[in-house]
Amino acid sequence: MLNSITIRSQNFTDPERLVVILHGYGTSGGDFAEVGKIFLSKQLDNTVFLFPDAPYECGHGGCGKQWFDLSEMSYSELRNGLDLVSPILYDYIKNSIVEHGCSNVNLIGFSQGAILAFEMLYYHGISKIVAYSGIFAIKENSQSLSNAEVLIVHSDDDEVVPYKNATLAKENLDTLRIKSRIKTCHNIGHTISVEGWTTGVAFLKG
Repeated sequence: MLNSITIRSQNFTDPERLVVILHGYGTSGGDFAEVGKIFLSKQLDNTVFLFPDAPYECGHGGCGKQWFDLSEMSYSELRNGLDLVSPILYDYIKNSIVEHGCSNVNLIGFSQGAILAFEMLYYHGISKIVAYSGIFAIKENSQSLSNAEVLIVHSDDDEVVPYKNATLAKENLDTLRIKSRIKTCHNIGHTISVEGWTTGVAFLKG
């Protein structure tokens, strides 16, 4: 079971949605939990926000976590890592559905977390995905098992994960007949702006 932080909406009666936030490489769930407290919890009512830690220590040292090893960003490395970690995340999601009594599951992922969020299209039960600055490492000769809608948010000056990955993800999602759209940000690099967060919340509300 993944270690995680749980935050509920400020306006909360019964859970109407679970939002699982997947952090990037070398960080932790706690790094996004503050955003959950000061922003997300005020914007989405009756929502349980879950901030899991990735299961592995960061390969480059430090106190952060990684969902899988990232040393060369090759397709084979991404696929090998996703094949290893995605069942772990899916078990966490299934347990969270039971624990909180809510099956409306939404994912928010940043960078490596967005790569993993895209992968969950190959599992049942995901309603919406917001992918910030990620890569969709599509499986060859595969079909999506999810009917999720996807919002891709990416800055056109991202030097860590170049913007071309957003357009390629959109093309691959179209191939899988997954409903998706891109929100292009400008001059923010590899991060999430206030505009990006606001757009993501509006997508989850819609």
